[in-house]
Amino acid sequence: MNNKKIDKVLITGVTGLLGSWMAEKMLNENIQISGIAIDKTKDNLLKTKGIYKKITIEYFDISNELALSEYFKNNQFDIVFHLAAQTQVIDANLDPLHTFNSNIKGTWNVLNECLKKDVPVVVASSDKAYGVSSKLPYLESHDLNGVYPYEVSKSITEMLVKSYHQTYDLNVVSLRCGNIYGGGDLNWDRLIPGVCKWLFNNEQPILRTDGSFKRDWVYVEDVVDAYIQVGSSLYNRDKKISLAYNFAADSYKTVIEVYNEVSKNITGKIIDPIYKIDSETEIPDQYLDSKKIRDELNVKSKVRLSEGIELTVNWYRDYFLK
Repeated sequence: MNNKKIDKVLITGVTGLLGSWMAEKMLNENIQISGIAIDKTKDNLLKTKGIYKKITIEYFDISNELALSEYFKNNQFDIVFHLAAQTQVIDANLDPLHTFNSNIKGTWNVLNECLKKDVPVVVASSDKAYGVSSKLPYLESHDLNGVYPYEVSKSITEMLVKSYHQTYDLNVVSLRCGNIYGGGDLNWDRLIPGVCKWLFNNEQPILRTDGSFKRDWVYVEDVVDAYIQVGSSLYNRDKKISLAYNFAADSYKTVIEVYNEVSKNITGKIIDPIYKIDSETEIPDQYLDSKKIRDELNVKSKVRLSEGIELTVNWYRDYFLK
């Protein structure tokens, strides 16, 4: 069976790290991109990439039901990639209502509009949806046991996806990814961009954990390819597609291992960090099994961690030293 080509795409959260890289990739494939973002004033990667004017972007909060409904009423899409969310664990703890409003209400608004117009939708979830588990790696069959605000917002996102699919037969898939990294992430609270900023400014980096926590680390362009392949299967109603997939690279590393790799790449040596522990609400170890997405859709990561960090550091080197 020949796959139908996707021509028109909506990306919510288009100015974020993943949304920007996804937009660039799709524009290179002659796909028409529309986007929704919440803040016009912030610096964003689309401008750095020089593709900002090639995308039609509307700025509003997706938790605003009336605004989103009016937007969908006036536009047509082949598929929606729902990436918009409040993504920071610390911010979620400080302001849970904002996080729930954005991540939960925003998601059910998007799902409801896609249902009205019978538009397939790929929803960004996270390994955080699983919460703490004594059994690792996580499988898609694991319970969703989020406890703290960000985790809970992702657990409920998954439940909304399941509800809309099973109750209304919405054509939807969620993608649960590990820690996404890559050039252009301007959220300095995250490990890799934060360390790059400190070191390129000749400052001593600060870690808010003791460095022992383990995570999956997956390069942003691999994640973009995963979303696009999942979206194509969803759009073409591939019978073997599942409701949810894990996706990560085979890079299960501690925070300090990743820190050391970044430090050596920038300075040629390991710079001792300052430790300011503030991680009581973080899950110690997380590791995804990505076998299902490989077996069903032939989707796999390609970029090794050392290569991905080198690409990422080079981006920040240009950004800070240009």
